Amino acid sequence: MTTSTPSAGADTPASPLFTRQAPLLEYTDLAAHLAATADAATVRTLLTISRQPAADRIAAALDERTDLPVEALALLVAVRPGLRSATTRLKEHLFPAGRGCHRFTRAIAALAHRPESLELDFTADERFAEAAAEADPGAVLGVLTDALAAPRLDLRREEGLRALTVARAARGHISDPLAHAARQVLERTRLAALTDPLLRRRAALLEDLSRHTGGLTRALQVWFDDLVAGVGTPEQARAASEYLDRACAHLAAAHHGDHHGDHAALPGQRWQQVTATARAARTARAHHERWRQAWHDTLITADGSRWADVQRPLVTAYNLLTVHAREVCGDLPAPPTPAQCWASDPSGRQLLHLAADHLTGCDGQRPLEHFDDALLIAFTRALTKNHRDKIPAALHIHAMIAAVKAARSKAFINDATADPRIGLVIPMRDEAGRISAPSLQAPDGHDAIGVKLAQLAWLFDARPGARAHVLLVDEAPDAASARAARAVLETAPAHPQIHISVATHPARIGDSAKGGAVLWGLARLLNDGWPILAYTDLDLTYPLDQLGLLLHRLDQPGVGAVIGSRRTGDAYGYYPPAGPTPTATLYRQAACELLGLEVGDPQAGFKAFSAPFLRAVLPQVHDRQLSFDTELLALVQRAGGSITETGVCSLHRYTEGLAAPRDYDAMLAAVHAQATRHGLDPATRATPVYDRIRKAGSLHAAAQSATPATPLLPLSPAPK
Repeated sequence: MTTSTPSAGADTPASPLFTRQAPLLEYTDLAAHLAATADAATVRTLLTISRQPAADRIAAALDERTDLPVEALALLVAVRPGLRSATTRLKEHLFPAGRGCHRFTRAIAALAHRPESLELDFTADERFAEAAAEADPGAVLGVLTDALAAPRLDLRREEGLRALTVARAARGHISDPLAHAARQVLERTRLAALTDPLLRRRAALLEDLSRHTGGLTRALQVWFDDLVAGVGTPEQARAASEYLDRACAHLAAAHHGDHHGDHAALPGQRWQQVTATARAARTARAHHERWRQAWHDTLITADGSRWADVQRPLVTAYNLLTVHAREVCGDLPAPPTPAQCWASDPSGRQLLHLAADHLTGCDGQRPLEHFDDALLIAFTRALTKNHRDKIPAALHIHAMIAAVKAARSKAFINDATADPRIGLVIPMRDEAGRISAPSLQAPDGHDAIGVKLAQLAWLFDARPGARAHVLLVDEAPDAASARAARAVLETAPAHPQIHISVATHPARIGDSAKGGAVLWGLARLLNDGWPILAYTDLDLTYPLDQLGLLLHRLDQPGVGAVIGSRRTGDAYGYYPPAGPTPTATLYRQAACELLGLEVGDPQAGFKAFSAPFLRAVLPQVHDRQLSFDTELLALVQRAGGSITETGVCSLHRYTEGLAAPRDYDAMLAAVHAQATRHGLDPATRATPVYDRIRKAGSLHAAAQSATPATPLLPLSPAPK
């Protein structure tokens, strides 16, 4: 006699019980053998077999075992409540003091594993209440552990657990671990019932709101989740639902120019943030139309397939930025630099920010949560290769990666637990030309101040409580840059969240065009009480819309300084494909060796500091030339602050022979003096890179003498 193969359980696809035809006796013998020796996981699988007589042989074998763990024993009783030996052993576990109730034992097993078989009439009976009071709470808790850990309970299990807790509470058992765990899961279930109607509306509401805020931003999602988290009563649930209706209506009215909405009366912790995002969206409505068209165009790929939902915002952003880069290059005899195309040109900058806003969240998808920046850079390059997009200076790649960095930066600002407050120093000397806006009279003008204010304003536009003081410091004797800056600011649009001031600080003898100005400016802002201090250059290499990347790292415990690095694996844009020159690499290695630093880019012109660490070390910084960065970092490290790096996308185009000349030997001599001054005398420890440079006579000579036998040392990895 043979039988057909029964349906396999999910955990037993390879079991001989299911994978081949065999005599029924062989099946039942194998089942009985497995039941007699199986561990808890296999017991769970065996109990899914319902075909007779194998199921009966399994139950009988398990009923005879005295070594089953409690979780397997409870499951066995729930599936086979008629097994007397198994039920008796479980009862003895639940009632170690003796007596007990078999029916109560079966009810607890059903509550744990088969709530659909729970006898609710018995749970309302006095016998159930008496047994609940006598049972050992620790043993009951052990049987119900998985059920009590659930996010929420189904209706039948909720009724059974509530009957158990009420019965025990009536007899004074209200503070043991069982009561505590039961109250927690019952409260979770109660809140879930209140918020379910709101959560069912979540996707549609966010889609509706996103139409008025330039894409589904992180601000919207956090605002909605905060609103739901505040619901604790039916009245609050009704109020939240009504509020959501009014919020949609208000944003729709504001989007169409009706500013009489009663948003001030609406509750909600993030309403300011949401409405600020809506206001920012209205300023670039034409660009949003372009996004919607690009979004529609990416629904289907060229070969007829579909992009994954989480990739579609990335492809839309890439296509939108690529089209703009191609249009710009078509109008010019030579391609613009990345800074000109994506920063000083308002149209390019707004498109980049539009893409970044959507990358923080679009149609329910947030690609930044799924991919790190190194992977997104690789994805962008793969898109370029697959689409065969060849654009001068790779402007489209630059824009896409800058948009990714800006998006992540803004997400960090929006998610910060407190409103950011930043003091930012920008040194300027002989920068009048860069401060000017591009024109026929000033073709090389970059509108540098206007661009930086626009980048910072975009970064803060969904965080109305954020504040920044930008201090421009001119240390040239003629103060020409300061005059140019003041002239520009007279007609610049006001940014309520950003205060900008211009100062002149004539350089002392021996000061550089940067070090003295930065240190003086940091000291001034520190005295004004700003909790976070930063500095960057006036040129457009480092976009201020990426400042959130630095602030996020600075928010970690013990971090004293953060470098916006050009050399990490997820950085982009500054160096040629081969990386820094051998001379620059050797300088970095020797400087870090002399000062005990482990960073990849100590000279980057984009850094942020925690005020307590800066206050402790700033008076000790003596170097006011181009090498001041290394002394500042070394002192922060010696004060106990860790130094970390975050990769940025520099809006820079490297051109051979046009790099600003630097006297690396003079800078290295200054670093040597820093080490000696602060108790790090190289004569007392091994400094192989510095010794090699000194022996060669100069950094350039040491770099030229490097051979395969004496390679340059690799860069230190960026801190995690």
